[in-house]
Amino acid sequence: MKRRFGVSLSEELVEKIDALSSELKVSRSKLIQDILAEVIEDRTHLLTPHTCRGVLIVVSRGGSSDLVSKVLERYSHCILARTHHHAGEACVDIGLVEGESEVILRIERELRRIKDVGERYLPFGCVR
Repeated sequence: MKRRFGVSLSEELVEKIDALSSELKVSRSKLIQDILAEVIEDRTHLLTPHTCRGVLIVVSRGGSSDLVSKVLERYSHCILARTHHHAGEACVDIGLVEGESEVILRIERELRRIKDVGERYLPFGCVR
C-alpha cells in the first residue's frame, strides 16, 4: 500500500531529482522512495545496540582536518585501520571501524558538528 503526502522542496532540488530520475530511467517517486529507504536504513542502523563493523569516510576542508584527527584519535580503540590522503584542498580520512553501535554513532555526531566536514559511515556487518 502506498500513501501520498506533501513535501516542500526547493526548485533547485526538484530539478536535480528530475534530472537524476530521467538519467536513471526511473520515476521521481521510485527514486525518492529508494533514496529515503537508503538514508533511513543508514541513519537507524546504529540506533539498534550491537557490535558493528564498517567503513568511515571523512572529508574535511579548511582548518577542520586537525579537529577531525582529534576526534578519530579519541576513538582509536575502535578504529582498526586508518588512512589519510590529501586531494586538492580536501583531506580524506578512511577508517575501518569496529565497535559498539552507540560509540560509532557518537563518532558520527561529533564529526557532523565540525564545520566544513562531511562524513559517511557504511556498515558492512555485525560482529557476533
